[in-house]
Amino acid sequence: MFSLGEHDGEATHVIDMPMRPIPVVPAHLSMAAARKVAALKRIDLLLVEREDQIVGTVDESILAAADDGTPIAAAMSPLGLCLRPSMSVAQACDVFARARATVLPVSAGGFVLGAVARADVERTKPPAPSTANER
Repeated sequence: MFSLGEHDGEATHVIDMPMRPIPVVPAHLSMAAARKVAALKRIDLLLVEREDQIVGTVDESILAAADDGTPIAAAMSPLGLCLRPSMSVAQACDVFARARATVLPVSAGGFVLGAVARADVERTKPPAPSTANER
């Protein structure tokens, strides 16, 4: 794996963050089956595939809300915001805030590299600059 840089052992870019593989499930799968896959893989995000193309995602809110028999295709979100490997940790925090997600895919050149958890990004976010007067 390549790195865009670390400073004093801390992650500075998305590529430096712990990345997990994201399971890909077929669009016709039921939500009950999707929940089982997510539980077995211990991840809150699934990629949805139809005709050999990634067409959407199912996150923890969808997994919790949809009825067991609902096909994933009917409940999924279209593939939207993704992180990029070269993004800074601060930029990744902004994307997570806009997406209101706990896990987001990381993609580059049309390939999904894995997923990064919001908690991991927030743990490595640099502290805000101090506004107190120092003497």
